[in-house]
Amino acid sequence: MKHNLSTHIEHIDIFQYLKNLWVIPVLIIFAQSVIRITDNPLITHVPAWLFFFNPLIFLTIFIFGAYWVHKPIRAAIQTNTHQSLEQAMATLPMRAIQAFSISGLSSVVFILGVIFLTSLFNDSDFTPRMFIALILSVSFGLGVLIPTTAVALTMAWMAKTRKKLSLQNLFVGDLEHFRSYPWIMRSGNRPWLIFGITSLLPVSILALFSWLMLGTSNEVEQHFILMQAVVLFSNLIFGGMALVWITSRTVHRITRELSQGLNFLRQGKFDGHVAVMIDDEMGELARGLNTALAGLKERDSLKDSLAIASDIQKGLMPKSEPNVPNYAIAGFQQSCHAVGGDYFDYIERYDGTTWLVIADVAGKGYPAALTVANLQAMLHALANGEDIKLLDAATYINKSLCQSLQGGRFVTLFMTELNHLKHDMQWINAGHIPPLLWHKDNIKQLEATSPPLGMLEDITLHVQTTPLSLGDTLFACTDGVTEARNASGEMFGDKNVEAWFQLRHQLDPAVLPSSMLACLDEQGFHTRDDDITMLCLKRSD
Repeated sequence: MKHNLSTHIEHIDIFQYLKNLWVIPVLIIFAQSVIRITDNPLITHVPAWLFFFNPLIFLTIFIFGAYWVHKPIRAAIQTNTHQSLEQAMATLPMRAIQAFSISGLSSVVFILGVIFLTSLFNDSDFTPRMFIALILSVSFGLGVLIPTTAVALTMAWMAKTRKKLSLQNLFVGDLEHFRSYPWIMRSGNRPWLIFGITSLLPVSILALFSWLMLGTSNEVEQHFILMQAVVLFSNLIFGGMALVWITSRTVHRITRELSQGLNFLRQGKFDGHVAVMIDDEMGELARGLNTALAGLKERDSLKDSLAIASDIQKGLMPKSEPNVPNYAIAGFQQSCHAVGGDYFDYIERYDGTTWLVIADVAGKGYPAALTVANLQAMLHALANGEDIKLLDAATYINKSLCQSLQGGRFVTLFMTELNHLKHDMQWINAGHIPPLLWHKDNIKQLEATSPPLGMLEDITLHVQTTPLSLGDTLFACTDGVTEARNASGEMFGDKNVEAWFQLRHQLDPAVLPSSMLACLDEQGFHTRDDDITMLCLKRSD
């Protein structure tokens, strides 16, 4: 069914967008009021009529910028094209950065030009030192703080609007635009930007004010510079509070939406949908949740068909082995039921490293499979974040699982980051069966250093680094291997796995899983009540 965008214009029209920018005129009027109170217009001889018209001029400049930011959205409404709307929304933050930066710069040039010309024609005692202080103060207020606030308000409006459109199936969220965004749009960089704008930059300017005041004994200059410091400080307090409030509300709105998606998973409401409210790592996580929910809804509606359910879970596993120079990697999974709780994956990252993961969810059947889907979605979303380290990913997953898992369920996980250039791997073992590493003619067990994930929110995870030499081989498995039983009920056990690995470590990783299965069959361990998953790695050159 095709939706008519014009019938939903109340969500996305220019007037709604301009109303959302209400903080901008408040900041401008506040700044002008502070300037008036400090008597700076009397010193610079700015005509009173022009002083009162300044807010209108600044506001007009920023309104023109807002119209340019909103222009592609208006075009999408006129053409009634959903694809154009998606593209316009995805590029909205970058257009806002460009437009409001130009608006701020234009405002700075205008007011400095007026003051400079006024001082020339009125025989003012306006000195170079005073002009420098004025440039610093005006540039921070009009050129940095107000444009940054306008961009934050734009992103808040975008998130809120995309949520409303998503509820009416008018917006999905195309993250391909995000992949080409510069570093400034990465969510991990935003706290540093706020720190620079509200702390580093104003403190540096205040230090320059101090230097300017110490270099003169002219009381007029000192008074003027001091008043500029008061203006800057007042703008910083008021504008900084507004900026932090806007940003925190936006982040809260987005994380609340993601939490709702996790609640859908936990409660089995697979017909739920998470709005993609912003195009960054959090937006990618929202899209991953939607993919998981869509797949789980399809599987739930076809729960009588175990074959289809099995195909869905197999789709979460890697389609092929990764091509890592000088390394051979292979994985294997055999479920004892149509769906299960074992999981392995290879995830190639932006910096050339590769995440290798093997996990075992406590329990069997659909509950365990749901957790596997959630785990896979989180891992792939986190892997795309440039600032996400191995420890960050494991910590985030543990906290998310603590919120979503119920009934005493948990996840054991072994996760390693392979660096083929340095020939080493960083790894975390959270309650998983210790993988075996053949290194320098000895077998080393990579022991667990923390409890399983999803049990305690405040656990301490440890990352360890292990070098890899030529011929080193890694073998990891789930308890489906060690707990296989023979006719007497005896389990295969860790010692038998180690003895087998002692004899078979030289084999190619692609052959190791079938060799293990053959060993189990030859020794009579035919009873397998759990999923069997294996992950193998070998440095070949």
